[in-house]
Amino acid sequence: MGSTRLLTRAIPLSLGTNSLIPMNSLLPFLLPIAVILILIIRRAPGSKSSPEARPDFIRKASESIHGPEAPVVSATNTQAPDGVDYNYDVVGESFQRDHLTALIRAHKAFESGVIYSTAVLELEPTNPFDENAVKVVVEGTQVGYIPKFDSPAVTQMVKNSGKSSYEVPVRIGWDTNSPSPLIGVKLSLTVA
Repeated sequence: MGSTRLLTRAIPLSLGTNSLIPMNSLLPFLLPIAVILILIIRRAPGSKSSPEARPDFIRKASESIHGPEAPVVSATNTQAPDGVDYNYDVVGESFQRDHLTALIRAHKAFESGVIYSTAVLELEPTNPFDENAVKVVVEGTQVGYIPKFDSPAVTQMVKNSGKSSYEVPVRIGWDTNSPSPLIGVKLSLTVA
């Protein structure tokens, strides 16, 4: 009762004898073999697609909303009928999908794929994630936020204007060929 016994499992060997080998003596031998087999299987062709072969869904979604990425060479944008350069991406639009769909419905613009309007940048100092948060509102409906890395500079722009909000042109775009398109929001905004 006072002695402790170490219990080991035994594995029968088929060497023609009834000898048993304790499992602890096989473990140091089998463990490296198992690791090597796992590494070989993971690197085998066809077991996993390479990162280069994987489609870039974010880039494709962005291109379907805003067109292919192209460097801005002038202050005007020939794609926009109003000649404005919509160069600044709003974030968080996916969380405002219902609001954006309501705007599209109000403009009866499902087939056009684009809405041009005015966005109001409103400070949101009570935001629990960013005290410098700036929300983007179009026609009284929130459609997203200024990215967190730019929110301090945009907050300062709004405060320097002497107003509680700041108005900028906005383009809301989506792919009319998709049954459930991503909806993107771009502003004509230069952050210093």
